[in-house]
Amino acid sequence: MNKSAWRNEAYKRFPLFKEAINDAETPYQLWNDLLFEFYSAYDAGQVEIVSAIYKYAQWSCEQPQGRTAKDDLATCVTVCFFEHIPEHQKALVDMPNWWSLEDVKLMKDVFSYMVGEEGYSRILEQYQSRRAQ
Repeated sequence: MNKSAWRNEAYKRFPLFKEAINDAETPYQLWNDLLFEFYSAYDAGQVEIVSAIYKYAQWSCEQPQGRTAKDDLATCVTVCFFEHIPEHQKALVDMPNWWSLEDVKLMKDVFSYMVGEEGYSRILEQYQSRRAQ
């Protein structure tokens, strides 16, 4: 991984978060800040920020794999972001707008890591309730 690629991409995508990007010594630190911004954006109804964070996560996961978890952006996004999405009620309810059911099933271990089996069941309920509508 190019050590500055994650930072340069973040500057392009998040001009409002310039200070957090400057302060982040690692992508892990930045993703901790982005998770907070993600939750705040949901609470404030700022869909454009939610979307931008999801798109940055996708970009990060498409980068070349690192040699270790420390320098692998996909690992970073998984542990600092994806695992925590179901912990926030508004993000949990909105998952069907961002994730296919197939992806949720493939990533069961990731999405249930912080919330357990019961929390994972709540994710699946969001998809069932959408089908019922």
